[in-house]
Amino acid sequence: MKKVFTLLLILCTAIFLHAQTCTTTGFDKCTAGSGLTSNFRNAVQINNTGNPLTIGAKYKFSNALPNLNLDAIISIDTIVNATMADADGASFDNDNAADESGTAGTQAALFAPRIAPDQILSCTDRTGYVEFTIKFYTHFTGNNMPVSGSEIAISNLNFLTFDIDGMIAGNDGWLKKTSYVRTNDGNPLNFSSPSSELTAGGVKDGWILTYGSTAQRSNLSSCENVIEKTMYPDPRASISFRMGYDYKAPSNCSGISMKPTMQNGSKFSCYTLPAAAPLQVSLIDLAGYNNNNKITITWTCLQEQNLNSYEIQRSYDGTVFEVAGNIKANNLTAVQQYKFIDNALTFTVKNIYYRVRIIDNGHSQKLTNAIVVKMESPKSNEMSISPNPSSSAANIKVIVTKATKGDITVFDASGKVILKQQASLVSGNNTITLKDVTALSEGYYTVRLVANDEIFTSKLLVWK
Repeated sequence: MKKVFTLLLILCTAIFLHAQTCTTTGFDKCTAGSGLTSNFRNAVQINNTGNPLTIGAKYKFSNALPNLNLDAIISIDTIVNATMADADGASFDNDNAADESGTAGTQAALFAPRIAPDQILSCTDRTGYVEFTIKFYTHFTGNNMPVSGSEIAISNLNFLTFDIDGMIAGNDGWLKKTSYVRTNDGNPLNFSSPSSELTAGGVKDGWILTYGSTAQRSNLSSCENVIEKTMYPDPRASISFRMGYDYKAPSNCSGISMKPTMQNGSKFSCYTLPAAAPLQVSLIDLAGYNNNNKITITWTCLQEQNLNSYEIQRSYDGTVFEVAGNIKANNLTAVQQYKFIDNALTFTVKNIYYRVRIIDNGHSQKLTNAIVVKMESPKSNEMSISPNPSSSAANIKVIVTKATKGDITVFDASGKVILKQQASLVSGNNTITLKDVTALSEGYYTVRLVANDEIFTSKLLVWK
């Protein structure tokens, strides 16, 4: 714990350090789960979230859970008897934080806020903290707040708080760091190592409190003697925690006057995405096309229940996806059609990949398979059907290069031929009314048109 003191007068014996040990047997490593570790670097404040380092401010960490392609947003919820803005080297996250070696940046991957008391500590007991909430989202560009409900639940979260140390003050006082985790965040379980110097403070107002050691470590220590591990057994889309201090004024306090900056640190490890839960929805016919650098993504859903939103994800290589947008779910049992338009003017690759993450109100989720949209303008061998779904009539729209006769065949889901018809096509745009749709049973059909030795296919959903 690196501290900066403002001393008006201090007796040489007023504050002193206990002898310290440093045990490193891997307590801060994963005991189960994926073995992944968070990476909190380059915090950027979310637009329109107030003044920096004050209540209400929110900060984005891109790819904070890198192996899951998830960003984190950490908000400042409450500040009690503490300050971040007036701390030495004030910043939301210290990417230059050092471990015991003193080498700057060795703890850069930790979420490392600096917190100070809001006033000089001397002869009056004082306790303070800053309360944070962290939420996880699919990686997105820009610094605007994602829509509410699009948070991603994470399983097997291990939350580790580092360097919960402190010091003796005077003959019978102390200054200790404190750590709090909220009990209603999925019944978290707290652990400390066999060599721990931490003290359990019990549950206070719905928060599990832990007091730090009185043996100060150097910088932002990785010694497991001053590390607390909190395990969340249930998937969590957000957790809240507090980092603070507890000062007990000594009886011989007249020589003490200090306002230390305390370097805190935390990380997540062992996390995974939860197993896909069965969602009350059927998403079919995800499709996309480009027209004049505007990519339109469409999909049809049936039987929506308890859904929150659809998160449209974009990728330039088919591997790493980011959020392109969100659309709220209608939550209707009838057939629902959705459309999302993505501005592709600045895209430089030939193919863009899209998929949809379906999120319910309990943060359960399901991903569709990805589709690929070619950046070239639509070709003549592309065909569409509208309205789709249809109950009584449907029109086939197709472009052909020269006038010809077209043979149309409709197949059911098993591949059986249900109906056939012919159509006269002109060079260019054509609209053909598909006959006898009213005679079709509800379900999915494949419509095939053969013209000029080209084969056109499209899906049709009949819903009555």
